[in-house]
Amino acid sequence: MKRRPDASGRKSEVPMFENVVLGRRCSDKKFKEEAPVLRMKLFEAQRRCLKKNIPLLITVAGVDGAGRGAVINLLSEWMDNKHVHNHVFWMETDDERERPRDWRYWLRFPEAGSVGVFFGGWYGAAMRLFCTGEMSEMEFDSRMHHYRGLEESLAASGMAMAKIWLHLDKKEHAERLRKRLEHRQVRHFTPYDKKASENYEALASAASRAITLTDRSFAPWIIVDAADAHYRDLAVARAVIAAVERAEAEQEARNARPKEEPSTRENVISTLDAIDLSVRADPATYKKELEDLQDELRELTYQAWKKGISSTIVFEGWDAAGKGGCIRRLMAGIDARISRAIPIGVPTDEELAHHYLWRFWRHIPRAGFVTVYDRSWYGRVLVERVEGLTAQEDWSRAYAEINLFEEQLTADGNVLVKFWLHMSPDEQLRRFKEREETPWKQYKITPDDWRNRERWPDYVRAADEMFLRTSTNYAPWHIIAAEDKKAARLAVLRTCRDALKNALKNAEGKKKKHRPEK
Repeated sequence: MKRRPDASGRKSEVPMFENVVLGRRCSDKKFKEEAPVLRMKLFEAQRRCLKKNIPLLITVAGVDGAGRGAVINLLSEWMDNKHVHNHVFWMETDDERERPRDWRYWLRFPEAGSVGVFFGGWYGAAMRLFCTGEMSEMEFDSRMHHYRGLEESLAASGMAMAKIWLHLDKKEHAERLRKRLEHRQVRHFTPYDKKASENYEALASAASRAITLTDRSFAPWIIVDAADAHYRDLAVARAVIAAVERAEAEQEARNARPKEEPSTRENVISTLDAIDLSVRADPATYKKELEDLQDELRELTYQAWKKGISSTIVFEGWDAAGKGGCIRRLMAGIDARISRAIPIGVPTDEELAHHYLWRFWRHIPRAGFVTVYDRSWYGRVLVERVEGLTAQEDWSRAYAEINLFEEQLTADGNVLVKFWLHMSPDEQLRRFKEREETPWKQYKITPDDWRNRERWPDYVRAADEMFLRTSTNYAPWHIIAAEDKKAARLAVLRTCRDALKNALKNAEGKKKKHRPEK
C-alpha cells in the first residue's frame, strides 16, 4: 500500500476517503420532498425503540467544519427530544480523570428506549492524539480493538448503534476552517486544536485507520459526504433508521431462538474439592492478629490514597459463608471517608434498562478510594446462569465482557481483589438452621436460600467455569476456606494487605524507573 508522511513525521496509510465519491448535492426541491418522509420514518423508528426497549446510541464524528453540531441539532429536532440525550467529551472532569477511561462513556449510555448522541464518542480524542503524533500506532490500534470489543458487547446486549463519519475533501475543509476561525467567537463552540484541525491528511489517515479496525456488521461506519447540508442530513437520517432496523431484526432473531433448560446434573467434580476446609484460627491470638491487620490496612490504604491508587474488592461465595462478617472486619481497617460497601441485589428497573455492567461502572472508585462489592457482576455467570434468568448465549458471552471490564480497571492502576468464600454443604446447613433458631438472625434466611441450596451441584459447576475463564494474571480469584469464619476473615485481610503492598511497591518502582537522571 502506498504510504506518505504526515505532520508528525510518520508515514501514514492513504485514507479510504480517496475512494469515496464526494461533491454530491441535494437540491432544495428534492430536500423539501424527501425530508418530511425521512423525518417521519426517523420518528417512527425512535418510537419503535421506545416500545421494544431498544437503546439507541448515535456517534457523530468527522472532520472539523463538517457540521457535527448541526447534525446533532437536527436529530434533536426530528426526533422526540424528551428521550434524546446529547453528550460531548471535550473536557475531562476531575471525576473522569480519576477513573478508568471508559467510565465517562458507561455513565452516559442510553437506557432501554432512549437515545444517546455522542459528539465524537470515544473516537474523537484518540484520533486527535494519533494524528498529532501524541499516541503511538500500537496504542492507537489497541484502543480501536478495545472499542470494537466494547461495541460488540453493546450490540449483543440489544443496543442499536449508528456510527457516522462526516467527511469533506481537503479544499472544502480548508475553506470552512478559515471561515470558522474568522467567526470563532460567534460560531466556534468546539475547543480548537490547531495541530489536529489544520492537519487534514493526518486526521483523515487516523480516521481511515479507525474505521478499518472498527467497522463491523454489528456496528458499521457510515461515511457521509458533508459538503452539502441537505444531502448530509438525509444521509444521517437514513443511517440512524438502518441502525434501528438492524437492532430490531436481531431482537426478533433472539426471541425466536429456543431457550435452554437449566441443567440439574448431580455428579460434579470440582476444583473446590481441593480446598482445605480444616483451616482454623487460633482463638487465643485471633483478636490480636485481626487488630494488627486492620492497623496495617489503615496505613496502606492511606498511602494508596496519597498516591491515587484505588481498590475494588469483590466478594462472592455460598450463602451464609460469612461475606458480611468479612466485609465488616475489612471496612473497620479502612478510613470510612475513602471507602464504601455496595450491596448487590435484584436490579432496579433503571438498572435493567441498561447493559448489566452499567450498575457496576457507576460505583467504580475514584483514584485513592476503596469500593467493596457484596456480590458483583459475577451474578451474570452464577445465579443468572443457574436459575435460567439469562439466555446461554448471554452468560457465555459475559466471561469475555467481564475480562475486558476488569482489564480496564487494572490497567488504570486499580487494585482488584476477588474473593470466593467456600465451605461445605454440611456447614451451610448448620448455619441455615442456626439462623432460623436465632431471632436476630432470622432476617438473614429466606426461601431463596433453601432453593439455591438444592442447586448446589449446578452452582459448583458454574463457579468452576467462572474460575477457569475469569481468573487472569491481572485479576486472579482467591478462594478462601470459610468453614471457620475467623480464619476466613484473617485470610481476607492478609490478601488485601499483600495486594496493596504490591501495588505500592510497583508504583514506587515505576516512579524510580521514570525518574530523570541528574
